[in-house]
Order: sequence, then C-alpha cells, then structure tokens
Amino acid sequence: MVSSSQEDVAGIRERIDTPVTYIRPILEWIFWVGFAALVYAQTGYFDKKIPEYAFGATGWPRALTIAMIIGATGQFVYQMASIWRGKDLAAIDGDDSEPQANGKTATLGSKLQRLGIFVVPLIYLYLMPRIGFYVATPIFVVVLLLLFEVRSVITIATVTAIVYGLALLVFTRFFYVALPTGRIEAFYDINNAIISIVRAGM
Repeated sequence: MVSSSQEDVAGIRERIDTPVTYIRPILEWIFWVGFAALVYAQTGYFDKKIPEYAFGATGWPRALTIAMIIGATGQFVYQMASIWRGKDLAAIDGDDSEPQANGKTATLGSKLQRLGIFVVPLIYLYLMPRIGFYVATPIFVVVLLLLFEVRSVITIATVTAIVYGLALLVFTRFFYVALPTGRIEAFYDINNAIISIVRAGM
C-alpha cells in the first residue's frame, strides 16, 4: 500500500519533470536579456561625448541595461535553484535508506550543480556576441536542462522548441530586434540564414 508521503513525493517529481516547470524561468530570462540588449543597441543613436563626463551621454543608460541583465540573471539562478531544491526534496524523501557516504557525494554534486547553474548563463552571455543569439540560445537551453538532470528527450526537445520558437517569433519576426549574429564568419552566416527563414514571406 502506498503511503501519503510517497504519493506526495511522486507528485513533486511529476510536477518538476514537466516541460512547463522549466519554460517560464528560461523565457523570462531570455525576454529581459533581449529587452536589455535592444535598449543597449538604441543608445548608439545618442552616443555623444559630454564635457567633464568621461562616459558620455550613454553612460547611465548602458549601466542600467547591464544592471538589468545582472538582475535578470540573478533572478533566473534563484528560480532554477528553487526548482532544483524541489528535486532535492523529492530525492531525499523518496530514498531515506541511502548510505551516508552517498550523501557526501550528493552534497559535492549539489555544489557543482549550483556552480554550473550560475556559470552557464555567464558563458552564454560571453559567447552570444561571438557565435550569435540564434546559435547560442538552443545550446544554452539544452545544457541548462541537462544540468538540472532532465534526461527525458521529449521534455528537452519540447522545452527547447517552445523557448526558441517564441524567442524567434517575438524578437525576430514581430519586433525586428537586432540581436547579435556573431563575429565568427561561419556562425554569422548561420545566424543570418535563420533570420531569413524566420522572416520569410514578410
């Protein structure tokens, strides 16, 4: 007979393993980063020097957009860590008989996982200007889901397709946001090919 606590654990695991759990925080983060990138790009229209002010007219606007990206990344890490803590709770409640030695290993794994959750978005932001938004984003989503121990191919494919598809529709087709297309020639060509496909028929 299944106990109430076991049913609760099963319910937690079922909720965590659904694509919807991961879609919202990833979409929110990409939206705010994309919005900040758009605002940052617009500051180029009034980039003028101001006497006795080293940073010029774009100093404060660009500082605010960078702060927005940092804040969005912090919120994103917090949300994903909350999801991960839910997985931890389900794992602990679901297997109380695990040896203490494995608990130490899990603690080390937890620390590495938290570090990865923080570092991966920073790597994404670093690589985006170089390989382009359209190449970096799906890779980022897949790596992030793997970090959260999502192993279902269907869940990974569904989340990646929905997040990437919405980002393409909103930023590229509807609002014509000038997202980075990459500095490396091969990636530049790939990014522009994706843009052409998304905007086909317009």
